[in-house]
Amino acid sequence: MDYLFLTSFHVAGFSYYQGSFLFSELKIGSRIELVPETNNIHDEYAVELRYNGNKIGYVPRGENREISTILKAGHDIFIGVVQQVSPAEHPEHQVRVGVFVTRNKEAAKSSTEAS
Repeated sequence: MDYLFLTSFHVAGFSYYQGSFLFSELKIGSRIELVPETNNIHDEYAVELRYNGNKIGYVPRGENREISTILKAGHDIFIGVVQQVSPAEHPEHQVRVGVFVTRNKEAAKSSTEAS
């Protein structure tokens, strides 16, 4: 496996950004980009979630500190993936995103050899 599961969460602020306009395009497995928002005056660890370049919300405040720190350090190791789409839920609970960490080639190789 090339990815290790890190966390999952509902998209914070989904109803305030482009999420509502893109909802019909979001499917389980859709890739979500994680981008640190360095100029956010409300949360120094804010991480935007983008689908096809459009901001759909944020990583929730309780989940963002480590992700933000690693991204700000220049490491591109996260893969965001839509895990759940629930049209009947409140907008803030309609989309769940999973975050996975990419394995480096050496770790993936030794894991495969150990199996």
